[in-house]
Amino acid sequence: MCRDAIQPQPPPTASVEVRSAFKRYNTSAIVLRGVSLTVRRNTIYGLLGPSGCGKTTLLNCIVGRTKLDNGVINLESNVIDDIGYMPQDLCLDPLLSVEEIFFYFGTIFGHSRNEIISRYKYFNALFDLPKRKMLINNLSGGQQRRVSLAVALLHNPTLLILDEPTVGLDPILSEKIWLHLSDLSSEGKTIIITTHYIEEARRAHTVGMMRSGIILSEDAPENLMKCYGCSSLEDVFLKLCIIDTSKVIQKSSLPIDGDVQKKLLPLDNNRKFETRRFRAQMLKNRFLLWRNKQMTYLMLGLPIIITLFFNMAIGRDPKNIRIGIINEEIDLRDCANFTYKHNNNCFLNEKIYGSCQLIYELHKRTYKIRDYYNIEDAKKSIKKNEIWALLRFNWNYTESLKDRVNSGENSKDDVVDQSFLEFWVDDSDKYMSILIERDVTLSLADAFKNLVGSCKDSLDKVFSYPIKIHDALYGSNAGSFAHFVAPGTVCICMFFLPLIFTTFVMLDEQNDGILDRVLTSGMTYLEIALAHSIIQITYICIQAVEILIIMYVFYDNPYIGSITIGFSLLIVIGITGMIYGFVLALSNDSHFAAGFAGVGTNFLLMCACGFIWPTQGARYFVKYTNKFVPITLAIEALRGITMRGWSIDHTAVYMGFVSMLIWALIFYAISYVLYKSKKGTWKKV
Repeated sequence: MCRDAIQPQPPPTASVEVRSAFKRYNTSAIVLRGVSLTVRRNTIYGLLGPSGCGKTTLLNCIVGRTKLDNGVINLESNVIDDIGYMPQDLCLDPLLSVEEIFFYFGTIFGHSRNEIISRYKYFNALFDLPKRKMLINNLSGGQQRRVSLAVALLHNPTLLILDEPTVGLDPILSEKIWLHLSDLSSEGKTIIITTHYIEEARRAHTVGMMRSGIILSEDAPENLMKCYGCSSLEDVFLKLCIIDTSKVIQKSSLPIDGDVQKKLLPLDNNRKFETRRFRAQMLKNRFLLWRNKQMTYLMLGLPIIITLFFNMAIGRDPKNIRIGIINEEIDLRDCANFTYKHNNNCFLNEKIYGSCQLIYELHKRTYKIRDYYNIEDAKKSIKKNEIWALLRFNWNYTESLKDRVNSGENSKDDVVDQSFLEFWVDDSDKYMSILIERDVTLSLADAFKNLVGSCKDSLDKVFSYPIKIHDALYGSNAGSFAHFVAPGTVCICMFFLPLIFTTFVMLDEQNDGILDRVLTSGMTYLEIALAHSIIQITYICIQAVEILIIMYVFYDNPYIGSITIGFSLLIVIGITGMIYGFVLALSNDSHFAAGFAGVGTNFLLMCACGFIWPTQGARYFVKYTNKFVPITLAIEALRGITMRGWSIDHTAVYMGFVSMLIWALIFYAISYVLYKSKKGTWKKV
């Protein structure tokens, strides 16, 4: 209507054109409702509107961070280096200093060190930047926004997109910023600036008034006030809101789901790997490693702590176990009057008590003996967890043993019954009960051997076990449970630590908006991931050395194979865990969810991969599927290397390598699919 009465001169070539832009996040959250606007070259376009009207979403679509559901965005240049973008939030790493931020973004855009220093001095004089050594995290809100604006201007872009750059700044500094923006437009730059300060927008060449996802009107400020007969832009905006054209536009123009067409992003979407950007990301990682020493100490200290506590707490047989004794043939205190080491006398002819001999053998195995006089009291002690087991000797235990030896198969039934040792054990802890049963059996065998050692007819040979046990082919006859669990512990550590580090580092950058800004500056996900991988692989190598030294040098866990093969296997495991960390970072939006996923994965691996129990002992279904679980075959390979000395040509060893490489490729493929389909921060621009 009123616009038709004004006949402006034909505009110069448009730098940015948006036509019929629609964007919704779900059926009820429609953000852009047919937005159309034109930003002329070498002008300042002020996008005016209240918070939540869609200004930031529109800018994200222009810079390629978000795709439109329908509509077209045309840019005069589709080269991302020609765009300078200042997001509404800070989106700068809080652990970097002002100087480091400048070097990071300057390197991304290919500036030399001298050029970066020169640009910093220029913006320092212009915007009164904080001291270059100050951390971003320690700056005030106004100082942070000044640094953010300077970073957007650092590479002298031809198109500037600034999302509320003057919010929270004092009027004098805001005035300096607007003067500088005016100078830039006169030098051939195009600027889009959003604001909710209505009168501030009068300094723009063109003002677009936005409300509820639509452009109510756009024109030069003077034309808008003249058109609507108002003395201020505030009155113009109020009148446009009263007209309430949004309802008409929403009903008539909003495409139905079947009409929604996916549009290409306005910027080049096929950027290739570039060394300068990769070098910038490596520079940033180096800054962060130096600054965040706590994380460095944690990553290098955790493997040491885990392996030390494992060797101090796991796998050694318990000592000083309490067991109860009911000895009806002699008082336990009287057993001290007899010496039972290696008798030269046969117990068939001498007054030697078999019960005392067995108790002596149990003492040698560090058992603590508690004397009881009736079974009921002893069983109550077991239930109260005061003792683990109970032994009962009949009143004529030793005499019955003598009769059985002398009479053989002609022994009477009551004699046989009296010669048996009665045994009860608390079976709630299976490992403890098996250990006690084993020690009681071995102690009884040793005691009986000493009792009959000097008897006629070599009775010790007659009553010995009918088996000859040779030295173990692999390992030791005296090996402990720790030797079995150690390879699994090493593999779990090497997989889990890189997983957690990668997940949390990548999510930190995502949730702080850092990746949004970096990707908008031209960085690719490949460059970010590769730079992180190099740092992480360095950590992995150091962690592997720490674990191997503590586990196999400081402690007596067996390692008889090739150190090189074992070390290489651990590196492959760590890299696979790192890639899985990318999967978790891409598939979760919060540390909470990613942490649960990581911990859940860790527990699953511990149960299914043969870490604490042989895979052969699993149930039928798990038994034949756990070989496909990550690190199952790797643990078997490391056991073969460390305990059996197998080389890479052994099937179990090279299958450990092959399985980890396959899982690394699987995780990489999953992360690639997630990256391609991810909407928002991780989406490639």
